Amino acid sequence: MALSMDRLSEVNAVSGFEDEARAYLIPLIKEKCDSLEVDSMGNIIAFKKGKSDKYRILLGTNVDEVGFIVSEITEKGFLKFKSVGSSDPRTLVSKRIVVGKDRIPGVIGMKAIHLQKKEEREAAVKVKDLYIDIGAKDKEESENSVKLGDIISFDTEYAEIGDIIKGKALDRFGTVAVFNAMDEVPAYDTYFVFSAQREISGRGMKIATFRINPDFALIVDTVNADDFPDTKSASAILGNGAVMRYKDLTSVSNVIFMKNLALMSKRNGIKTQNQTTSEGASVAGSVNSASYGAVTATVGIACRYSHTPVSYMRKDDINEVSNLCRAFVKESDVIIDGFIKETDRI
Repeated sequence: MALSMDRLSEVNAVSGFEDEARAYLIPLIKEKCDSLEVDSMGNIIAFKKGKSDKYRILLGTNVDEVGFIVSEITEKGFLKFKSVGSSDPRTLVSKRIVVGKDRIPGVIGMKAIHLQKKEEREAAVKVKDLYIDIGAKDKEESENSVKLGDIISFDTEYAEIGDIIKGKALDRFGTVAVFNAMDEVPAYDTYFVFSAQREISGRGMKIATFRINPDFALIVDTVNADDFPDTKSASAILGNGAVMRYKDLTSVSNVIFMKNLALMSKRNGIKTQNQTTSEGASVAGSVNSASYGAVTATVGIACRYSHTPVSYMRKDDINEVSNLCRAFVKESDVIIDGFIKETDRI
């Protein structure tokens, strides 16, 4: 069975509540691996035996998404909420959402602009100023449908516009690349990690790394595209291929490892672009700081409007990152040999 990108986008898997994503992915992943386990954090860890067991390789990404949690039900039946992960409140007003396992529909609201005072109109929008309207007449009617602690997800339909894909939760589309790479026969024993709770400090990947204790790790993430009309020198551009991410807020990729990944990409005709800026974070920092650490690098898929109700990506970029991950699984011995020759390590 192939992985469906529309299904991957539309499952609801807010950090800590990834059951829907696991239920969808596990039957597909099981077909491609020698063994599979789900750990206490909810990480999916799939293992494929390599041609050699000399080194342990981790190829990882995340399956969760940003969202919200019901924190209060008002007397008038509106829902107040807290963020799970980071979202820009300015992008939330009037957006459709669903609440809880029953997917109760609602909309994120705010006092209408013509009812706001001057100071309210000029102030930055904050989550505390917002509420969710599910159409209930009062608190009792709301409580018949939802309860405190229910999770809230964006209600966005996936669509394709030429080569562009549009949807929610595209931040987890590294899953496509890691999943596709499982088709290959690994050079070394390889653990494919689909982590939980990436949006909560990357804690899922940290636990998985402790369990695996890898020697080398390649993390696949999404990277905020900055190819906007007023940007003079963008560092991540839709359509320019896999983003070789040298630095983010939590980690610095090993430059020798990255050099050998770049050489591998060139040999295989894989289109890449470089990013050295530090905006945003990845779970690579979790790998760096877990267990004994690992030689780590990060590649990304450029994504516009990340952590909002609607994001954009290009299918070509997903394919290039998939091809990079496939090559890495097959050629990790070549990459590691090159690393050792330059560093006299491992």
